[in-house]
Amino acid sequence: MDSADIFNDMVGNLKGELSDGYSLISEFVERQGRLLAKQADHLAKTRVDGYLKDEDELFTYFLDGLARDTVNMVRSLAMLTVLTIEKAWNAVANALWGGLTTILTAAGFPVPLIPKAPPSV
Repeated sequence: MDSADIFNDMVGNLKGELSDGYSLISEFVERQGRLLAKQADHLAKTRVDGYLKDEDELFTYFLDGLARDTVNMVRSLAMLTVLTIEKAWNAVANALWGGLTTILTAAGFPVPLIPKAPPSV
């Protein structure tokens, strides 16, 4: 094993994690975004010429609900992004520490001197 092998492992691991993370995030945004867009559309149309036309208090109530749903979506999106970043860190760190361990083990270094795991972030 050499630096090229370590680099290739790192890039391969990273591509897999980022691809999976992006798929999860994009599916979530697609699903939640469409629902929020429908909710906003329905709210606006019922305010213009529907049962909310003269219902200021009820309109405000539903508008507050839309705001809460939007905040919840963005918070969930942020959490999914953080998880993806953590998985990316693990993918890179595991490839680096795996390569380091392989090279040191092959060179005959005593096991207690070989780092067991990458540091946590």
